[in-house]
Amino acid sequence: MTGKKRKLLKCGAAVVAISLVAALLFILAVSKLCLVGTFNRQEARDDVTRTTMYTADDFDKYEKQKIRFLSGKNMLKGYIWGDKSSKKLVVISHGWGELSNYYYPVMDYFVSRGYRVLTYDNTGTGESEGFGTKGLSQSAIDLDNALSFIERDGELRNMPVYLFGHSWGGHAVTSVLNFGHKNVRAVASVAGYNSNGGAMLEWMQRRLNMGAFAYSLFPFAAFWSLLDAGENYYATGVSGINNANLPVLVVQGGNDDTVLEDSIYSHRKEITNDSVEYYYIEKGTHTDVIESNEASTRTYRELIDYEYEKLSKKYDGNIPEDVEAKFINSVNKQKYNEVNNNTMSKVFEFFEAI
Repeated sequence: MTGKKRKLLKCGAAVVAISLVAALLFILAVSKLCLVGTFNRQEARDDVTRTTMYTADDFDKYEKQKIRFLSGKNMLKGYIWGDKSSKKLVVISHGWGELSNYYYPVMDYFVSRGYRVLTYDNTGTGESEGFGTKGLSQSAIDLDNALSFIERDGELRNMPVYLFGHSWGGHAVTSVLNFGHKNVRAVASVAGYNSNGGAMLEWMQRRLNMGAFAYSLFPFAAFWSLLDAGENYYATGVSGINNANLPVLVVQGGNDDTVLEDSIYSHRKEITNDSVEYYYIEKGTHTDVIESNEASTRTYRELIDYEYEKLSKKYDGNIPEDVEAKFINSVNKQKYNEVNNNTMSKVFEFFEAI
């Protein structure tokens, strides 16, 4: 081979190598942007739910105390609800895309039955600090810090703790069991996913309709998630359930369109903890396993949503404050936000038995 040919081959190989590196960097950049765009900051909504969902002011009948604690560099904020004479404490970990107030009906359910309840907004959510929600492992990281806050608090640290989580929070309440908190007595995981990677892949395939292409992009998204979450990336719900060996209630809907293939329920054959119970709702969706699916409640929600949409169109999306206030006051929030009593009764009985 002549020197000229060797030189051409070297140049060609260099071009190919540079092109591959450039392509790799491009895909890494795109996957990072996708993650940042997906796990962005979650604020209170501006649509009809702003007028129909509960706020802290709707529960003046209960004692409540504002709390704050650090999770990494971000200050998280929330409330402790209920009578100080209560003997048990429920910690609620909320779902992704929601604020803690979405679960105030759950809080109300427990407080009205004699529990104290701690609610908080996760990183990058609502009143808490954070540029974004960061990723699928963040809910467990935040819950770990919430439990550490409880353990440092002179009033709360001796209380038995019960964990309730849905979706993002359903992962958190099981994954956090890998962290060794001794005051946790029992857990209820509703529509929770098992792992960061498994949930991410399912989300890319099902929610983003990527199909088989998701397998190509997944390693790059996983790289950034691992870089952000560190060893917490590998903490799964199943490993937490098995390691802690605590009573755990796993709730899952058969028509869940968000968490199904990587749900904790789908991994039940890997669970060796004999204290685990399962509550499978064959026709349950991701939301109505926690929200009331009674016909009268659904009809009322649809009516209120329709009336608000009609009002918004009338004012071109800028409803006058006095008109909106009148509409808000007309809403029966208790009816609109009614919980799934079958699920909550099951959870309550499970906690009461421990």
